Amino acid sequence: MIQKLNPFVLAILLFSGCNSVGQKRFAEMIEEKVRARAAYDFDCPIMDIKVSMIDNKNFGATGCKQRGTFTVHPAECTPVIMTEEGVDKYCQIVRN
Repeated sequence: MIQKLNPFVLAILLFSGCNSVGQKRFAEMIEEKVRARAAYDFDCPIMDIKVSMIDNKNFGATGCKQRGTFTVHPAECTPVIMTEEGVDKYCQIVRN
């Protein structure tokens, strides 16, 4: 289930841009989330899941003879806007 960002929370995240997570850390955190989601969806050990970045919002995952594409939601989940805490709490992974 996708959570909608409260306008107040979004404003705080936007104004905390100086503490933004950065592209590299954002990708690492999202890859961890994709790996966990794919392990659950594929009923596969998390250590057997391989993740590849397609673009900032879309990731591919393979493991246990399965593969899928996963997207980051909501649209506000970007490395420029989000802090590490924001990525952890608000960015969600949805299988396409």
